[in-house]
Amino acid sequence: MVRGDPLPVYILNQTVHWFFVGITLPVMVLYMTSKGLDLFEAGIAVSVYSATIILLELPTGGLSDSIGRKRVYIYSLMVSMISGTVLLLATGLPMFLAGYLLYGVARALSSGSMDAWFVDEFALHHPDGNLQEALAKANVIIPLGLAVGSLVGGALPMLAAGFTEEVAWMNPYSINILLMVVIVGVQLGLTSVLVQEKAFQGQGTAASGLKALPRVVSEAVTFGVRDRFTFVLMASTALMGFGLLSVELLWQPRAQALMDDPSQTWVFGVLAAGYFLASSLGNLLASRLSHRLERGPLGPLAWMRALSGAVLVALAWQSGLLEFALLYLVLYMVFGLATSPHAAVFNSRVPKERRSTMMSFESLMLQGGGLIGSFSIGWLAETSGITAAWTVAGAVLLLSSTTYGYLWLSHKVKK
Repeated sequence: MVRGDPLPVYILNQTVHWFFVGITLPVMVLYMTSKGLDLFEAGIAVSVYSATIILLELPTGGLSDSIGRKRVYIYSLMVSMISGTVLLLATGLPMFLAGYLLYGVARALSSGSMDAWFVDEFALHHPDGNLQEALAKANVIIPLGLAVGSLVGGALPMLAAGFTEEVAWMNPYSINILLMVVIVGVQLGLTSVLVQEKAFQGQGTAASGLKALPRVVSEAVTFGVRDRFTFVLMASTALMGFGLLSVELLWQPRAQALMDDPSQTWVFGVLAAGYFLASSLGNLLASRLSHRLERGPLGPLAWMRALSGAVLVALAWQSGLLEFALLYLVLYMVFGLATSPHAAVFNSRVPKERRSTMMSFESLMLQGGGLIGSFSIGWLAETSGITAAWTVAGAVLLLSSTTYGYLWLSHKVKK
């Protein structure tokens, strides 16, 4: 290991980050419905989150490129604590909208900041290193934070039932949000101490960073639109966002409908932990195949996307909890298998000085697809059922495999 190697710091930082995300993940939709929201209203709240990210992705990415990735990530943690507090006290749709708006601000600030930090620091410490292999190794461990967080999050409502029943403004799921806020505070301290930014050369203040935003964002957008390869890659990301959001929005009510006793919230924790472990397994396979994928990842990525669409369609028609759980895990294993090859391809096309902004641009495309999905899939689930909604989402994922296929064929023709 090279002295000052950023990989262990990156893994720790992102593992803790996704741990506090995982604590709320198994129960967030259930929390909203327990407060009186229906699935369509929950979809609106998620849409506000996605829309906020879309509006702020590029400006916050540009800010990260101007004043530093670490500083912007710390800002995101501060806003996350405020967002969690609002959600904790929410009593109806307006407060949930405010909480999700702030959560979107935090997500936009964090989007790509630490990833860009790692890619730049890795290049500084390992000029001839294999980035895809390093990302795959990190993505084997990082999902464990989500998995453990989800297990804790699934068990918390049952374990803390006696406490939450004694507090008038809390319900069984409130304890998850309270713990999330506490751990975000811990992450703030860890980041301040452990993350060292050596590759970043900017010395700008927040004010100068804001002043430079129009130029930074304009250059990134111009590059993303004019570079056909990057544009098609980000279009693929948007379609992935549509399919992924449909799963994230509806898996909890779907699983609840298949359970004999819906009050056993630990099942949600196990399922959430399971899909992150499955994602970790997918990344482990990607790590083992890194040298082969490095030679030509586009063809395999096309097959992985098509497979994910087919699995989602099959998942939509399951009527037993066990069958549902197995296909659910397979779906996330395929998602995990594609994560690091896609990231390596994307980063290979992006100039270093625009990296954080371009990562935010790609995240914007992901959230844009998710925004469309939250409205359309939420409405379709409410009017026609989750089976119909997931069938449509699976078909979209299946068709989106043609984006990778197009890039693969174009690359072969050029060769």
